[in-house]
Amino acid sequence: MKRAKSKSRDWAAILLSTTSATVQLSSRDTKGWKWVVDDRMRDYGETDYESRIVRINCALHRKHRVSLLDTLLHEELHVQYPFLSERMVCELTSARLSCLTARDKARLYAKVRRYKRR
Repeated sequence: MKRAKSKSRDWAAILLSTTSATVQLSSRDTKGWKWVVDDRMRDYGETDYESRIVRINCALHRKHRVSLLDTLLHEELHVQYPFLSERMVCELTSARLSCLTARDKARLYAKVRRYKRR
């Protein structure tokens, strides 16, 4: 019997249904992780699983006028779902971004304000 391959958008839909917009994004899933602003790095954001550090490049966001909120949510999803591929995290980020409440946005921005710049 031949098995059909699942597509990443199918998994994104499943994850969205299990973590619906009514369920608040929880900071306990990211507890123990350090969020650092590092304007010297090349990328917008980076998640280091070994040292449990999330680095964000705020200067690059300002320079290219890219949404900082998008990157913060994207990196938080990498922390919460380390088994997902980059493509799946991107799809989940775009789907979740429109569902964020003002409280969720403030919580994500606070992660960057809380830590010193490198």
